[in-house]
Amino acid sequence: MRIAELRNHPFLLLVLKDGESEGYFSPELVHKIKQQLVDMSLRIASDNLSIIYADQINKGCEIVLGITNLGLLDLCDKDEVKAKEIIKTQGIVYCFRAGWAKYAQLKKISPSYFESISITSYGIAINDTSDIRVMHDSLLKEGYKSAKLLDVYKNIAASYCASSILVDNDEDILLFELQRFLNTAIALLMIDSDKKVFTSSLYQTFNTFLASTSKDDLLEKLELCILKLTGQLSILTKSYLQEIDLLNFYEFKGIINQQIDVAIHIQEILELPITVANELHGDFEGGYDFHADDEDDLAYLMPDDR
Repeated sequence: MRIAELRNHPFLLLVLKDGESEGYFSPELVHKIKQQLVDMSLRIASDNLSIIYADQINKGCEIVLGITNLGLLDLCDKDEVKAKEIIKTQGIVYCFRAGWAKYAQLKKISPSYFESISITSYGIAINDTSDIRVMHDSLLKEGYKSAKLLDVYKNIAASYCASSILVDNDEDILLFELQRFLNTAIALLMIDSDKKVFTSSLYQTFNTFLASTSKDDLLEKLELCILKLTGQLSILTKSYLQEIDLLNFYEFKGIINQQIDVAIHIQEILELPITVANELHGDFEGGYDFHADDEDDLAYLMPDDR
């Protein structure tokens, strides 16, 4: 057995080569395994890739190799003796299915995240000696983060979003909107309101508070409100928001610190529709278009009856 040559292959191929050279795998089993790998590669290419070009067939082979390798590693944890026994008694398709089950974990965690991960990520070349479990575990970790972001977004938006909640799969958009909802929560706490969204009178009260309060007092009140808000959050939500750095309110603090056009800049970081924000500042040039979102927009201009 040529150790130097064998070491330059994924674990699955090492096991197959060792088993074949040692006579552990019969010629019939080796032939069957090769045929099954070819068949699975063609199926993967047919279902997930364009099979017009030969390199796509090759990519299908790499994906089957990667997923089967992942399954075998999960089943035997790099124990070569156990790996040979699994292949001999359970078969190569069994290993592939175990790997596919690992791959499918991503969909259970977060369907939208799963859709963003190309199956080609699981392809490995015949000279790739890396442990594919490390890559898979990294994707799992990111999947959990993606699912948690969406969950926290929905929970916060349920309280502090005045308009209809539009869930986007773009994480940057979710983070941006989530920060706006949190800014709204802080702004309402700063005027000692127990309401969850702004109305016209509440917004005017907030503007008056900003204009009539010194910078130092505003910053002190802001810190107290941050403590109050975080105290209202669940431990898991609070920990997550701290982890992604959304409870420091850097932009909110920066606007207060600069003391230039504070009311205008603050308005931009709150959950306020742009047309309503313009009207609140007296420069609304358009008109309501009788769309479904008008009722949400008008809510800001109505008396504080919430």
